[in-house]
Amino acid sequence: MDFDSIQGALEIALRTAFFPVSKIRPMVELSSRTDAGVHAFCNTAQVELEHPQGLIYDVKYITGKLNLWFARCGHEIRIISIRPITHEFNVRWSAKSRTYLYRFAIAKDYEEHQMPIAEVGRSWRVRSASSIDVEAIKEATKLFMGKKNFSSFSPKNRTNRNINYVKELMELTVKPAVPLTLDDPRSEMFDFWQITVRSRSFVYNQVRRMVGALIGLGSGKIIEKDITTMLQVPSYLNWDDRISIAPPFGLYLKTVEYDEEELARCTIEQEQKKIE
Repeated sequence: MDFDSIQGALEIALRTAFFPVSKIRPMVELSSRTDAGVHAFCNTAQVELEHPQGLIYDVKYITGKLNLWFARCGHEIRIISIRPITHEFNVRWSAKSRTYLYRFAIAKDYEEHQMPIAEVGRSWRVRSASSIDVEAIKEATKLFMGKKNFSSFSPKNRTNRNINYVKELMELTVKPAVPLTLDDPRSEMFDFWQITVRSRSFVYNQVRRMVGALIGLGSGKIIEKDITTMLQVPSYLNWDDRISIAPPFGLYLKTVEYDEEELARCTIEQEQKKIE
């Protein structure tokens, strides 16, 4: 078990942070799997717990104990809310959409190397010998909209399972962003931008490669036709090596959306005696 991963830390906490311990060994399933280095404002997970006395665990009790454990261990993880659900609901397959955002920064002076300290490891500092054409990037987002085969935007499948590379983007926008801290004078030396992308699901590396392709186009490494070719002739072999894959630290999982009626129908009301 990887203690430093979100899943590993959750599973260890569920086994040690509160009593009585579940009769079932806690195995956490996350709604969205992300690369190492990717951030998350909000993610969802599910785990099956069985109280030894046949009761339902009190969600406020578990939330408090888990957050106390994470704080003491120095983990940057916080449980926002917990709800008991039936087996009909699955946090991964029941999701209506997932929204990611990607932060990048463009130096106003090409020779400027030092990012604001708050942005280090949280935004991609984009460098180009020529100016970055943000308007061209915005225009190129249209190429990705609708149902597309993103095989070219994912590495070779080295698993034994079939992967559906056809995904439909619901949103892909490029907008100005604010610095993470306004008090650092170095923030004035950069223009900050945010790419927001929403879909029901994504293939591995898809968002980071899409961002890399857009930045590659904006910096003049490729043109729109190159992106169109990768989409129209989908294959991991057709990834354009002139493009740099966007680093993971600029990527954030923003939200996971569910059908509220389905979620309400699958929620278990806590009518039994709770554990305080």
